[in-house]
Amino acid sequence: MKIESVYFKSNSLFGNFIGPWFTSRNITSQEYTNKSEDADDGIDGLVIFSENQEVDRDILEVKASFDRRQKPVHKIDINGTVMVAVSNLDLWIERNGCKKILFLGPDSMVKNSNLERLFNSLH
Repeated sequence: MKIESVYFKSNSLFGNFIGPWFTSRNITSQEYTNKSEDADDGIDGLVIFSENQEVDRDILEVKASFDRRQKPVHKIDINGTVMVAVSNLDLWIERNGCKKILFLGPDSMVKNSNLERLFNSLH
């Protein structure tokens, strides 16, 4: 991946789950406070993780903020094909030139074994 830094809610189970993965790959992790102005604070894009295309309301509000600012948004359904998700994420990052990305997902997702499989498949 060609990511310089990632943002996630550090006080969330999802953020605590994915944070160490990025840290182990020398990618800077930063806290996202969920304020709409954070979308303008150097974040290039948003990646939303979901299960069966279901997205929490608070994540949809953040997505709407990115949409208003015409910043790229990518969705990953972790119950889909892992290799397709990995390929599409790499392509999305490359095409949009995203270097600083916000990763969001529901806390309940950390119980899904597909999340770990997906992150183990990322380069």
